[in-house]
Amino acid sequence: MNKIPTHAGCIVFREDGEKKRYLVVSSSSGDHWVLPKGHIEEHETSEEAALRELKEEAGVIGEIIQPLSIQSRYKKSGKEAIVQYYLVKSVGTVTPEEKRKLRWEGKKSALELLSFEDARIAFQEALTAMEKSS
Repeated sequence: MNKIPTHAGCIVFREDGEKKRYLVVSSSSGDHWVLPKGHIEEHETSEEAALRELKEEAGVIGEIIQPLSIQSRYKKSGKEAIVQYYLVKSVGTVTPEEKRKLRWEGKKSALELLSFEDARIAFQEALTAMEKSS
């Protein structure tokens, strides 16, 4: 079960006064709410891929706080995708390359918006990691 990740993604938060807000983005089709993620290119690490996808999809510059479990397995174009998620803090913004809708939500709303179980599992893990570190 120890497979090498094919994709990398982020659970992104930003400080909003006393509260934390979490990023969800529309899927490329616009039909779902997802976490920013994408394919790891040959020349990059999973960390680099996660931050690149975040920048391309959401226009957010992030700083990795910690890796989360590799737990996300789904079929994409007939192939198994294995996603390494990271807990990421938003540290800035740029113009995104993709035209996605973005929402910064509280943890309950963000969790409810996410369309897929693997994203909800990764999100819950990120919340647990943040509670332990605070």
